[in-house]
Amino acid sequence: MNILLTDITTNSHYAVQSVSMLMVLVVIIVFIISGVLNRISILRIRKNTDRIKDLSTVLQQTLNLSGNSIVKLSMQDHMGYNMHGDFLPRDGMSYEDSLEYIHPNDRSNYTAFLKRLIDGELSAECTFRWDTSGNAHLGHWRYINDTGIAEFRNKNLKTSATIYCTLKDKTEQVIQEMTQNQLADKYRRVFEQSITGLAFYDKDGMLITANKKMQEILKFQSEDDPYYYERAVYDLPTFREILDNRHLEEMSFCRKSVVLERGVNCYVETRIHPIYDENDKLIYITLSIRDVTQERQLYLQIKENDENTRRTNEEIQQYETELQYVMEKCNMRFFRTSYKDRTCTFYKGMNAPEKQITFDELVEHFINRPFSKGQEGLEKYFKEPRTDLTQMHPFFHEGEDLQWNFIDSVPSYDENGKLEGTYGVVRNVNTLIEKQEQLKRETERANQSGLMKSTFMANMTHEIRTPLNAIVGFSDVLPMLTTPEEKQEIIRVIMNNCDMLMRLINDVLAVSELEGGSISIQPIETDFAKAFDDMCISLSQRVQTPGVEFIADNPYSTLVTTIDKERILQVLTNFVTNAVKYTQQGHIKVGYEYRETDGGGLYLYCEDTGAGIPKESQAKVFERFVKLNDYVQGTGLGLNISKAIAESCKGDIGVNSEGEGKGCTFWVWIPCKATISN
Repeated sequence: MNILLTDITTNSHYAVQSVSMLMVLVVIIVFIISGVLNRISILRIRKNTDRIKDLSTVLQQTLNLSGNSIVKLSMQDHMGYNMHGDFLPRDGMSYEDSLEYIHPNDRSNYTAFLKRLIDGELSAECTFRWDTSGNAHLGHWRYINDTGIAEFRNKNLKTSATIYCTLKDKTEQVIQEMTQNQLADKYRRVFEQSITGLAFYDKDGMLITANKKMQEILKFQSEDDPYYYERAVYDLPTFREILDNRHLEEMSFCRKSVVLERGVNCYVETRIHPIYDENDKLIYITLSIRDVTQERQLYLQIKENDENTRRTNEEIQQYETELQYVMEKCNMRFFRTSYKDRTCTFYKGMNAPEKQITFDELVEHFINRPFSKGQEGLEKYFKEPRTDLTQMHPFFHEGEDLQWNFIDSVPSYDENGKLEGTYGVVRNVNTLIEKQEQLKRETERANQSGLMKSTFMANMTHEIRTPLNAIVGFSDVLPMLTTPEEKQEIIRVIMNNCDMLMRLINDVLAVSELEGGSISIQPIETDFAKAFDDMCISLSQRVQTPGVEFIADNPYSTLVTTIDKERILQVLTNFVTNAVKYTQQGHIKVGYEYRETDGGGLYLYCEDTGAGIPKESQAKVFERFVKLNDYVQGTGLGLNISKAIAESCKGDIGVNSEGEGKGCTFWVWIPCKATISN
């Protein structure tokens, strides 16, 4: 047992050693195999690296040759960076800045392109215009084709983190395509809009295309009418006996074209032009057709007209003298009477009659009835050439108004010397007569104006001499006076005459301004209540007659308006000056008020208790040079000037008086807007 245990133990020990050695051997083998594999991997990696480097070099050279640029777009910071080429700046460009370099019309397309890639599309493509000037908005546009590939952050979320864009400049290609399209459109328009029918056939005579005019002439039933598209040109009725498909030559001919199946029946001018290649082989056939049916009809009509013209030459010769006479007149109508038909025909031109009336109707138009004896009187009246100015009822429009007409007439005889009628012109001279009457009135008015001006000059001489004599006389007396009171009185007289002389000069200047047109008005914003008080201080000094009180009526503390206060002062001064001349007892009252009628305006008045104005004279006191009392000093211009001022302000003026000895009130109304405080 012990020996057995010993053997077992010994055997177990050997077994353990064997196993241990086996394990060591396995580890060594594994290590050796691992080293070999690592070496193989390293060699393979080196080989793949070299291959990748070679591939990268090839790709780099390929990109350089292609001229394309590669840009990386980062979605985290919204920036774009160059990966190949220099499309963007060296430090990159933000998305917002890049939009400034894209043409405004292409921005929405470019934004949609990026959105598709961001939302999960693997690749997308778009074309946009890019400003390559280096400065936005200069407009140096290039067409860029952008092919984008998205790199996704998470395949499940399908949200791109980076977009790689390959940019290719397609400007030259786009421009070439645009040029080709424009050229094609140009030729297409020429082809379609030609006034001649055009068609192209292949070498076998089968129709390729035909323009609208060709379809119209040959009456196509549709754009691809099978009657014409499924038949060779050699089989069409018009060309069946003319064209030879064995050798076609260029030819032109004109003949009647009949296609019963399409209802074609017209005369056409046709031109056929075959196109051969360099080997003299037929390639295409061009056909042009022009419809000359109307031209042929016109030619036949011309021949017929020539015949008619020949027959009517003698008649035309007969009327040449008459037409020559009429052509020398203008803005009038010519007429022809026929004793045989008892008619009078009026012509406004040489082509067709405007109106025809009978002799009985003709007689009714004349007031003095020169044809009261019927045709006998008519023949007697027109047997010789004559010119009459007569007033008559109008020929060419309805109405009871009369008009003045000049009638020039010449008798007409037949080949036997018998009087057959008359011809001549009738001319409406109402305007001429009115001008003559107007000239007569203006001449009379000018004569009256000259007489009034002569009277005015005589008055002015007297009016100016009076204050000048007073000024000179009292100026000579002034040094001889000793007391201050006497000197003050003389100075007052001199000042009054100076003021009178100044008013006379101002009136003359105002009349001169009226002769050149209207009086100029220069409104400014004014507190009229304050201005009125200032006016009254000046006006009160004119009232120096004992027993006459000057009253100023100012109803407002403030009245702001836009008005020409100098012109208003001129009107009130003329009113007060007249009142002083004719008022010896009582008062002279000046006042105003704002009235809301007719849009609002100032109503100013001057009331006096003077001599008054008769009813029949009130309408003419505002006329120029009018004086109701020749013994009262003045030129007769003040009220006329006041009226002109009122009219220039688009206002109104007038006078109210109960008659002589009852005083009067002169007033003026000036339209304006105002702000009032009482």
